[in-house]
Amino acid sequence: MDARVKEINSWLKQPDRIFLVICGMGGSGKTTLAQYIVYTNWQNFDNISIIEDISSRCKEPHDLLQLQEKLFGDIFCGKKRKVPSVCQGTFEIEEALEKEKALIILNDIVEQSQLYAFLGNGDINKQSRIIITTRESNTLKWFKPTSWRCQEYNMKLLDDEESLELLSLHAFRSKIVMEGYEELAKKVVKYCDGNPLALEVLGSSLQKNNSILSWKSALNLLGKDIHLGIQRVLVRSYNMLPYDNDREIFLHIACFLIGMDMDYVVKILEHDYSAMSSIITLTKRCLLSVSPNKKLLMHPLLQEMGRTIVRQESPKDPAKRSRVWCNKESYDLLRNKKGSKTMEGLALDMKILTEDKYALKVI
Repeated sequence: MDARVKEINSWLKQPDRIFLVICGMGGSGKTTLAQYIVYTNWQNFDNISIIEDISSRCKEPHDLLQLQEKLFGDIFCGKKRKVPSVCQGTFEIEEALEKEKALIILNDIVEQSQLYAFLGNGDINKQSRIIITTRESNTLKWFKPTSWRCQEYNMKLLDDEESLELLSLHAFRSKIVMEGYEELAKKVVKYCDGNPLALEVLGSSLQKNNSILSWKSALNLLGKDIHLGIQRVLVRSYNMLPYDNDREIFLHIACFLIGMDMDYVVKILEHDYSAMSSIITLTKRCLLSVSPNKKLLMHPLLQEMGRTIVRQESPKDPAKRSRVWCNKESYDLLRNKKGSKTMEGLALDMKILTEDKYALKVI
């Protein structure tokens, strides 16, 4: 945390940068970092406001009104104000921000319209600082219609040493791994791949399992199923995708296409799925990345989240799922001539056929 705070703390001293946008995948520590900055600098501001979980709480106009009222009250030190409409709320907050020296967190902004609903587009006190957390990358375009200047910070995931320390804090209540658990802890760290939320959730879960045998049993689930606490956070990014087509492409990539050449994927899927447009969207939403040599990459936990969505279509019967990627399941479906109209894709390593001398005849 210290290295990350030092890297962006200079933003607080820049007179021409009122906004800091912290972006990254779900569970990467965006909110924790933003809150830490606030809690270590609050004394330098007249008023503090933290508006949490905006994307999930703004389902209806009434929800936005309530958040506007909270922001207005925080800016004016607890003064309550009934806001008659979103438009009026924006106007009043805009006026307040011009006068007051405030430190504000807008947590989990998804769209540019949400930003303007809270802040308007007028002048803001140059001594104020506003931190935005989002799962959307390339947010600088949000600020182009205004005179506002912002600094963008892409959240860095934890390295192995940091991951092991965070896991240990939650699993053993110590920064050091308990003797005898070293190799098991490394397996958890590898699975989480630097995601702080996953390390905290699994560490807390494993803390209840106070024997090596129970740890081994719990770790057998890794890669086969995903902890509900992790899934609940990650799936929000999937659910907030603007089109069903984007969700379909995400599931195709998660199940079959990780590591494949982007141009090849676009070539085979563009006609049916407008693949290029969806890949751009998934990249902007921090659900996908493209390597310098144009390979499609996805964080392992996001891949597991996508595959869990597919497994939940039919937990007991793979034939009724939209996609089947597990070799054994694919082989059994083909060998037994099963399937359904819902199936959109199936993957099979042909080497498995050599393990059954009758396989070629049956298929």
